[in-house]
Amino acid sequence: MKKHLIGIISLVASIVSFGAEGEYLVKGVEFKNLNEIPQDVLIQKMSLKKGQVFSTEGLLKDYNNIKKSDYIDELAIYPQVYDGGIKLVVDVKEKKDTKELLEKQGILPASERERVDTTLVVSSLEIIGSVNVPVSEVAKKIPIKVGGYFSKNKIIKGQRELLETGMYREVIPDVYQYPEGLVVVYSVIENPIVNGVQIEGNTKYTAEELKSLVNIEPGKVLNLNNLRDARDKILKKYNEDGYVLAEIEDIDLTGANDLKIVINEGVVDKVNFTKMVTKQKGQRRKATDTLLKTRDYVVDREIEIQPGQVFNINDYNETVSNLMRTGYFKNVKYETKPAPGENQGVDLILLLEEERTATLQGAISYGSEVGLLGMLSVKDMNWQGKGQELGVTFEKSNKNYTSFSLNFSDPWIKGTDRISWGWSLYKNEYENSDSVLFRATDTYGAKLNVGKGLTKNLRIGLGTKAEYITEKAKKSELAKYINYNGVNLLEKWGDKRSYGLFSIYPSITYDTRNSYWNPTSGWYGKYQVEVGYADTIDSGTFANTTLELRKYHRGLFKSNTFAYRVVGGIMTSTTPESQRFWVGGGSTLRGYDGGFYQGTQKVTATIENRTQINDVLGIVVFSDIGRAWDYQGEDPGYLNQKRNAKFPDDIGTTVGVGLRVNTPVGPLRFDFGWPVGNSEKSGMKFYFNMGQSF
Repeated sequence: MKKHLIGIISLVASIVSFGAEGEYLVKGVEFKNLNEIPQDVLIQKMSLKKGQVFSTEGLLKDYNNIKKSDYIDELAIYPQVYDGGIKLVVDVKEKKDTKELLEKQGILPASERERVDTTLVVSSLEIIGSVNVPVSEVAKKIPIKVGGYFSKNKIIKGQRELLETGMYREVIPDVYQYPEGLVVVYSVIENPIVNGVQIEGNTKYTAEELKSLVNIEPGKVLNLNNLRDARDKILKKYNEDGYVLAEIEDIDLTGANDLKIVINEGVVDKVNFTKMVTKQKGQRRKATDTLLKTRDYVVDREIEIQPGQVFNINDYNETVSNLMRTGYFKNVKYETKPAPGENQGVDLILLLEEERTATLQGAISYGSEVGLLGMLSVKDMNWQGKGQELGVTFEKSNKNYTSFSLNFSDPWIKGTDRISWGWSLYKNEYENSDSVLFRATDTYGAKLNVGKGLTKNLRIGLGTKAEYITEKAKKSELAKYINYNGVNLLEKWGDKRSYGLFSIYPSITYDTRNSYWNPTSGWYGKYQVEVGYADTIDSGTFANTTLELRKYHRGLFKSNTFAYRVVGGIMTSTTPESQRFWVGGGSTLRGYDGGFYQGTQKVTATIENRTQINDVLGIVVFSDIGRAWDYQGEDPGYLNQKRNAKFPDDIGTTVGVGLRVNTPVGPLRFDFGWPVGNSEKSGMKFYFNMGQSF
């Protein structure tokens, strides 16, 4: 009774200890306290054998199979960590009459197995019934030999060896005693002769392809070992190509002695999805627990597996990748169940755990660039579950910076072939203390864009922008430049000017990132051309073009990622002077003030090493390099700083560290950057924003 209780406790402990772990291989089986029971008798009752994958279901099954044996009194089975895998320890207590119970079942007890009677000598060994299988070949496998002593153990072992050849479906040993000695006779029944091989249920491979894996020759005795080998090779081929639900449904001989192999490839009958439910202790399940916020059509369009197709794990993995990169989900799993009725297919159920997509962010921070900044943002990346993004953001600082924006985008309009659209309304007001001509700039603007996905990863787009811009100069400073390179700047520019700007910008984008919001692998590239008109003093028709490339890959360990970005651009000198490329600040060259470098040409590059410490905290180490060149303007505030240069002179370099904090209201970014090798710049700059830098 004590061992029985220990067995139950050990079994429960095993399930708790190993039930949630990954795959472990069984590296060995150890038996304790066996006296009369042969080890091979118990091994035959076990599904978990050396080399197989350990599972708690198998452990429970083996416990029940062994425990119900007549000769077992008490039993305990428990796993131990051993040689990088699992060793099963089987501890038994035999019944008092175990020997008699074994003999009644035709099992030779261990105490009898090694007994050799030296008074009896084997004078002859015969195999009767082996007509098509050469006796000379199989006789070699029988351990008892002519001229040797009688051993019941060796006779039974010979029976087992003959069965293990795979050529016989029955082997019965007999012993006859004559004056000249013992005659050992094995009466065998051969397996039938196979006339041919038929394969049914296959659609992914031809019958000839699968027959080439089957080592069964027509006209010869069926070898069960080859049959098992054929089954394993067929399933291996299906599994290697991703058809992991394929199984051999039946193997049988027809009336014409043809071997018929019936394959169930795992055809998907239906694809359903539901919310992944993780019940909390003490909570009752509600009817709404399985309801998703995300609309069905948003999920459907990302699924690569269609009803009527054979399930392929590669299609499933691609589906998971599609769903995860949207940012709407944090976890995807699947389960299958047999399709109802006579259908041989399976119903596929996707279990989806949704990400928090609606955020309300309010923060007060300090940055070297904008000073004390207050920010309020309301955003939903999956608005009403339609896969659309809607957000409003307001920011204001004590350094005369104000920004307001209202944004909407639909990355895939319902019922279309990957057509997208979006718009934004915005107002920006900022002051540049280094500028004379453009001391303060106030912009009202609107953008509208449409796009078309050519493939899953390639998209073309067309956007348009309309802005009303007001620029104010510092009049007292501007009045000093009455003959600045032969020009009276105050007369030419005035202390305040307003103008309209309109442009269109076609683009092409390539994107294989595994996540739009926090990628850890993949490529991103975008090429854009902008052509427009600005009704202002120094402009008219203008154009610019930019190219951005990004790459992400796994770093030094699992939660470590390397991220790279390169951006280049060039614009015409007729672009409004206040719209020149800016390099410097929290999104380009951390360690320099925003707009420290300005010009009609720019190149910047960034490398980041990102480490996710846990679900909340991440650390980033980064380096930025680049600048803008060839200003081609008249603002003495910038030109007097002696920062203008021709490409590729005087490149700026910075290094820094950052923190990434995932909060219930959204991700926050804190970066600290230092310039390297620039005598004009010294000291650290601090930047605060939301999300990854790219």
